[in-house]
Amino acid sequence: MPLSLSRADIVLDLFDQYYHRVYCFCRRSLAPDGSEDIAQEVFTRLLQLERLPEMSISVSYLIKIADNLIKRRYNRNQRFQRFLEGNNGYDHGRGSTNKDDDLKCLELSDDLSSRLQSLTSSERDAVELVVCQGLSYQEAAHCMGVPISTVNNWKYRGLQKLKDSHDLQHSADDMEHSMAG
Repeated sequence: MPLSLSRADIVLDLFDQYYHRVYCFCRRSLAPDGSEDIAQEVFTRLLQLERLPEMSISVSYLIKIADNLIKRRYNRNQRFQRFLEGNNGYDHGRGSTNKDDDLKCLELSDDLSSRLQSLTSSERDAVELVVCQGLSYQEAAHCMGVPISTVNNWKYRGLQKLKDSHDLQHSADDMEHSMAG
């Protein structure tokens, strides 16, 4: 690509050429919404490349970015689920061997989404930005227009409330189970 093109023009040209292929790659692992989010994130990340005008970008490079983003999202959601289950980040060998089960974990469960709604808007925003979307505390603080320590406090309170509601639900389920048995 000629060096005279602006960064935005280069990304727009790549978007026109390869968006559909990147989106189709993402659809093999994600629902349509998640696929669209990841595909758009791929091209957004290109804007941040310092040497973009000097680089020759192929579709395989874009697909590798998408693959890394999908893996990162999956791992982040797994850590979040383990936190809520009280395993403190350890899987204890209970990892799923079924690929379909793993792919379902890429999106937040309906139960978790409804629990997020029980948080204050500040706590929910902090949890979603830092835990679900993987933003740094600094990035989340900038988005929310508050100090980093405030984001940290909101995230901590939100996660504690989610963990407490999860524990409470499991205690009720266990009690129900023991009464039925």
